[in-house]
Amino acid sequence: MCYTFFTMKILALETDIDKIKNRFHCEGESEVATIFYHGAAFFFVSLREFFYTLLLFGIGVLAWVMSAPMEYVVSMLAVIWFVFVFYAMFRAFIDWQYDFILVTTDRIILIDQTTILKQRIMPVHHENIASVSSETQFWNLFPFGRITIRLKEGEGGELIMLQYIPDAADVAARMSEVVTRYQRRAAQSPVQEVLVGEAV
Repeated sequence: MCYTFFTMKILALETDIDKIKNRFHCEGESEVATIFYHGAAFFFVSLREFFYTLLLFGIGVLAWVMSAPMEYVVSMLAVIWFVFVFYAMFRAFIDWQYDFILVTTDRIILIDQTTILKQRIMPVHHENIASVSSETQFWNLFPFGRITIRLKEGEGGELIMLQYIPDAADVAARMSEVVTRYQRRAAQSPVQEVLVGEAV
């Protein structure tokens, strides 16, 4: 489930999930599943940035104890916090709220919005997928994991790694089932066309 706080378009960021889905809707193609990323992705980034914030605060306290000119120290630490800490947390928030995976009967569409300045949408057609697999994260202590989509050699044979997927094993099994069903149907179609042609 995606807890969207508002729906609007901010530069490259589209917060209305249905608008993105409608953009990729094709006749004869239906939606199988929409998968959102687990909130742990945001939590772990926030935890790291919290420690960075404490570190910067500690530097500020140390500068104050050493009687450094605080107007310069505070300004410098504020800029560092905003550029490195706040930006990372903001990116993680957008990834958690607005990135998702759309599985249809024909494609797996990966939506990666990243920031308000950049949007990357990658449709992967089922005929180009060699396999879909899953693996655990953090020793399987949490209800999420990784999904790996391996493309066929003709498509570069590359791996697409997706992390923090809730119930990753079940999601991978569902994706694999949809891909297998599509590829079997596609393999049978040429045979049926040949048989029809011979019958004529």
